[in-house]
Amino acid sequence: MSNHLAIATVSEALRLLLTRALSPDIPFAVEVGTRKPPTEPPADPTVTVFLYQVTPNASLRNLDAPTRAADGTLLTRPAAALDLHYLISCYGEESQLVGQRLLGCVVRALTEQPVLPRQLIEEAAARPYLAGSDLAAAPQRVRLTPTPMDVDELSKLWTTLFQTPYALSVVYQATAVLVEGRADPVAGRPVLRRTVRAVPSRAPVVERVRSRPAGSRGAPEEGPVTKDRELVLDGSGLRADLVVARLGEWRVPVGPDGVRDDRLVVAVPEDLPPGVHQVQVLHGLALDGRPATDHLAMESNAQSFARQPRILAPIGITDRRVGPNGVSARLSVRLDLPLRDDQRVLLLLDESRPPAGRPGASHQFRAPAPSRPRPDPYEVRVPVVGVRPTAYLARVQVDGVPSALTVAADGSFSGPLVDLTH
Repeated sequence: MSNHLAIATVSEALRLLLTRALSPDIPFAVEVGTRKPPTEPPADPTVTVFLYQVTPNASLRNLDAPTRAADGTLLTRPAAALDLHYLISCYGEESQLVGQRLLGCVVRALTEQPVLPRQLIEEAAARPYLAGSDLAAAPQRVRLTPTPMDVDELSKLWTTLFQTPYALSVVYQATAVLVEGRADPVAGRPVLRRTVRAVPSRAPVVERVRSRPAGSRGAPEEGPVTKDRELVLDGSGLRADLVVARLGEWRVPVGPDGVRDDRLVVAVPEDLPPGVHQVQVLHGLALDGRPATDHLAMESNAQSFARQPRILAPIGITDRRVGPNGVSARLSVRLDLPLRDDQRVLLLLDESRPPAGRPGASHQFRAPAPSRPRPDPYEVRVPVVGVRPTAYLARVQVDGVPSALTVAADGSFSGPLVDLTH
């Protein structure tokens, strides 16, 4: 890790590295500068080191995540992992191949010394304009690797250098430079006891979710789960020292009578609201004499099921009025399951016995947002406007799950009904 001077320190250290690499083999003076290639090629032997692009390092960019806790407390000092892309250009008398001789020394130096030495970084940081640079103390060493570029890529690169003629060049990538933030994270709490152990285990897998009447031994069935039913989870690896079913925010311990390796029977909490929920199986492990409840170490995949409410008859009707557009009223519907304050509730009305010759009318009305908390979580009051004065099958849909209807002996729906005739 290093501060904001890290990028400039790498550039200066690279310049020093190339300057020293040229002196043994080149018998004349060479200027090595950290600048953009000049628009007028210099007459004297020159090497330019130009940082033309900075990109995030793909493998280290999330090394510090997460940096903050849920309450915003800083856990880890943020750091940006960067790759620096350098264009190294060589100039000199072409009749004596000076540019090519310089390029050969550059390539050999960066092949022999692909990692910037700590001593060289310290020397670069001694410049007055780099005072305070701490790149030399960073555990991550900066490595230089050549970047192959075809003619098309070189053309695009040099096109960005407006009115700058092409010069014999190579491209190198410096990986990786970590630039730290300035904020200090909170100190970690001391470790009181170390209980890390490796135990043979396998994660439970839930393959299917069905239900059956609570307390029965009957075959489980597909479909939504009403208040009087229990969940039956089929899968593999479901048995453990402690088995807990997680239903949204609820955690339900599963007793040994309801646990098999391929099946779990879960009692659904009575106050679990209607709607779509996810169920997961959690395994607890008993370690070092501590109870398994302290170590819910394994969790299964998540499967979804629908919690279905029922309407408790009769449905109350108030403020009934008959107008030119039909009947308007306020219906009070009581459910057998409590509702959350933020749930989306709709009232669905389907004409019970439409006359022959026309299809039955269907209506949908949204329940207004309640005051929070709900005065009565089991009751929904919905205004109804512009319906025919007849009897309707009534359903309450909560977060996409409609309430159950009763079925008559002939297989038709028989209720619950709301009669808006009178």
